[in-house]
Amino acid sequence: MYKLKRFFITRNALNRQKYISAVIKEVEDRIKPWRKIPGPLSLPIIGQLLHFLPGGWLYKRTIELQELLYKSYGPIVRLDGNLGFPPITFIFDPEAAIKLFRKEDPLPVRPGFDCLVYYRKHFYNKHEDDPNGVILDHGETWKKLRSLMNPAMLRTKAIKPFASVLAEVADDMVDRLRSKRNKQNMIEDNLFTELNLWALESVGAVTLGDRLNCLDPNLPDDSPAKKLIDALHESLRILDKLDFQPSLWKYITTPSYKKGMEIFNVLLRVNKFFIERSIQNLKSKEETNDENKWIIEKILELDRNVAVTLANDLFLAGVDTSAGTALAILYLLAANPDKQNKLREEVMSKHTRTYLKACIKEALRLYPIVGGNFRKTTKEHDVLGYRIPKNMIVIIGNQYLCSVEDQFPQPTQFLPERWIVERNDPLYYGNAHPFAYAPFRFGVRSCVGRRIAELEIEILISKIVENFKLDWIGPPPKRTRRSTINYILEPYNFVFNDI
Repeated sequence: MYKLKRFFITRNALNRQKYISAVIKEVEDRIKPWRKIPGPLSLPIIGQLLHFLPGGWLYKRTIELQELLYKSYGPIVRLDGNLGFPPITFIFDPEAAIKLFRKEDPLPVRPGFDCLVYYRKHFYNKHEDDPNGVILDHGETWKKLRSLMNPAMLRTKAIKPFASVLAEVADDMVDRLRSKRNKQNMIEDNLFTELNLWALESVGAVTLGDRLNCLDPNLPDDSPAKKLIDALHESLRILDKLDFQPSLWKYITTPSYKKGMEIFNVLLRVNKFFIERSIQNLKSKEETNDENKWIIEKILELDRNVAVTLANDLFLAGVDTSAGTALAILYLLAANPDKQNKLREEVMSKHTRTYLKACIKEALRLYPIVGGNFRKTTKEHDVLGYRIPKNMIVIIGNQYLCSVEDQFPQPTQFLPERWIVERNDPLYYGNAHPFAYAPFRFGVRSCVGRRIAELEIEILISKIVENFKLDWIGPPPKRTRRSTINYILEPYNFVFNDI
């Protein structure tokens, strides 16, 4: 009897296993290959390139790209890649996206900037295993660099000492803006360039513990600070041309490739100048405890070459992004005087920064500086009925997700209140999927400079609204995207009236 019972139990277990296997196979059979993912029409040889050429429906529509793809093809879209540009999968379903990210390797791969990696490997690094930088590296090399930088840049206690020097920079920026106005109280020079000077001065002061003097009204064109500004902008321009537009540099030596290697060399050479100057200044200072050390002091404890590379990364990633975010906030405040007045009241009270923080969050939702989260898959994933292969670039369309009604009610309106209202308010930001809004990216590869960027922007915006009443003349500004960064285009029709 016992053997008979055991037989039936075993047979039932085998049947269950067969049933489960059959169900799994049926599910897997329903999974479609990557090539079946919807996407723009692809032709032999040129693939989907025709859509991005003059006359194509996606030509120069970088800002609207995500919306156009979603509305045309749905929550998952395939771009085939061509002329050195890799295939890409866009995902516009936040739940599917976050599941994919969480299933990825604990040390995920964030793609991009291949030409800069190539330069550092072949023209800068002394040894094959030297790090390429916290933006460019992956795996254990990246983990080591990031572990070094996290305590210096992401802990609130470590960031607080920087507030006083950032306030000095912001005061100098206010004085500079006041001096740049014409009779109509509009800024004579390019405002974005001016904000670049502020951002570079802020990053330099915090990173190197030294003022670069970018805001000096008599800054000569041949000064190291001016050379650094020019090299940063030229680097971003060439990065866009080599890695974010169709290019053959990986196969042949193109003129743009030669230009890129030259400008990356200039950028690192100027960085070395400021690192060496910082080292000399630090030698003359008294010994300080670890909490009060500047970032460069902590990085130099590792290696001087690594310090140059990491300083270069902080400049490259932290100047245009902070300047662009500040410009967006200023525009939204100028275009919404009631919100500007509310913020000014808070700033004048000196008691809290609640509404200020909400204004920054709302500006990052409406005018995100980066279009989405990027990954290069380390394994296969089944997403929304399709199999995404290993080594596929995946972009999460956060820019579009931030602009839809089912995530953020009244999505086109500048409503900082959504970030501070009660949970039972329909406007409450927490009703959106937590992965719809991710301006500083996600997980372990989130922006290492986030805390510093937030602090420097908070201080600048508070100083500006304390000193000026902002107005905007004419229609909203237009935008474009270069090297994954969104830019607000000229003209900048601000009026800076004294309070």
